[in-house]
Amino acid sequence: MRLLPKLRDPQSELLLLRSCMGIAKLFFGLRTCQPVHMEEAALFFDEGLRGAIEDIVVCGGPLFGDFQWRLASLPIRFGGLGLYSAVEASSYAFVASRAQSWALQDHILRDSGICGMDSDYDCALACRRDTISSFDFSGFTNKDTAPPKAQHALASALFSKIVREMEVQFEMTVRQRAVFECLQAPHAQDYLLAIPIDGLGQHMSPVEYRTILKFRLMIPLYPRAPGVQVPTRLG
Repeated sequence: MRLLPKLRDPQSELLLLRSCMGIAKLFFGLRTCQPVHMEEAALFFDEGLRGAIEDIVVCGGPLFGDFQWRLASLPIRFGGLGLYSAVEASSYAFVASRAQSWALQDHILRDSGICGMDSDYDCALACRRDTISSFDFSGFTNKDTAPPKAQHALASALFSKIVREMEVQFEMTVRQRAVFECLQAPHAQDYLLAIPIDGLGQHMSPVEYRTILKFRLMIPLYPRAPGVQVPTRLG
């Protein structure tokens, strides 16, 4: 991650960060290890990931705070940059994996005297119930009713809850709410998936790309002049 700035191309840096250096590097561990054992590694990973996107957007400068990191770590379809937090992914990856592999584990361990799920799963499932209280976890308590796309269902429920609570958590202004709503519109974030190919007109200059990222992460593009009041209403 620390070598990304050597490219001097924020479009390529973000694409590589999300596709090759992001959560995909940790998903196997998150799905197969209890969250409590992955906590330290997940925190360390998130610290590096946040530092990397901060360097891409503001080159280590100011104005990249918790709100910008919250936006950046949302899925693209929810208006974010798709840089999934390892801490948040660990909250659903392990539960989903164990639920989906329940029958297979019983088959593999059929002659070992070990049957059913263990206390690690029960503990992780209880934590998820507390985190996403509105989600129906009844299918996760029986191997015959475990949902086929458990990880997608849990992740969608978690991020939907986060999006609903963001307005209050960060005291979003009218303008911020309007921008955030637009970011969630169909195809609004398609530019994030474009491969930077000059011949196809899909490559932007560093200045252009950083300006777009700043606008969508709601970072001021220009310093506020002394004594100038920023309007809170659109129009």
